[in-house]
Amino acid sequence: MKKGNGMLNLLFDLDDTLIHCNKYFDLVIDQFADLLETWFAGYRLTKDEIKKKQLELDLAGIHVHGFAAERFPESFAETYDHYSAMFERSSDPEERQRVLELGYTVYDSEFELYPNVVDTLSRLRSEGHLISLYTGGVEKIQRAKVAKVNLGPFFDDRIFVAQHKNASALEGILTRMGFDRSRTWMIGNSLRTDIAPAVTCGIGAVYIPPLSNWAFDLVDIPLEASERLLRLESISQVPAALAGRV
Repeated sequence: MKKGNGMLNLLFDLDDTLIHCNKYFDLVIDQFADLLETWFAGYRLTKDEIKKKQLELDLAGIHVHGFAAERFPESFAETYDHYSAMFERSSDPEERQRVLELGYTVYDSEFELYPNVVDTLSRLRSEGHLISLYTGGVEKIQRAKVAKVNLGPFFDDRIFVAQHKNASALEGILTRMGFDRSRTWMIGNSLRTDIAPAVTCGIGAVYIPPLSNWAFDLVDIPLEASERLLRLESISQVPAALAGRV
């Protein structure tokens, strides 16, 4: 896809690149841990232990099911089941349903843009670059987030959602769209789902570390600065960093 010599194809991640995400999940996890700590008060179960087990089960679910909508709430129910069995405490169907419903509330959060997102996307578009969104999750949920923060007009029909956000999914987008890889960049906060796949697929990558890390996003890949691998501190630095690059 071509649009002049200076045009770049820019693929932006959504969660914790353009909008806050982890902090909303952290808030719901805190509520869940408070609830289980109360229910299991007689067993001296701590919030840290609850959070550690929930994270373990959540990550296990992602590896099997990807970013399915039910994956996060199910990790709450599975954590509840785990401790009920461990302490031989009778499982209450109403309690289990309550933690499931609590997990789903995260998708109703009022998602907030990171600073300078609109100005940055506007500048990049005015410079003639083609901006696309490439995010992981459930299509309906991710598109609802985009609508909530009014970012849709920047991407038009170029919103790509993958339940398993990996090199294979990215390769499919690059092939389908016919992007020139020498002029294509992935901008995101996740080493696992943004940066590593971009490197594998032979496109440029801009890593912007998130305000809070999620264990799933952290993988060991070489992060030495190069012409095709950049590390920035803010999305506002993207236009200047990519100026004149192909």
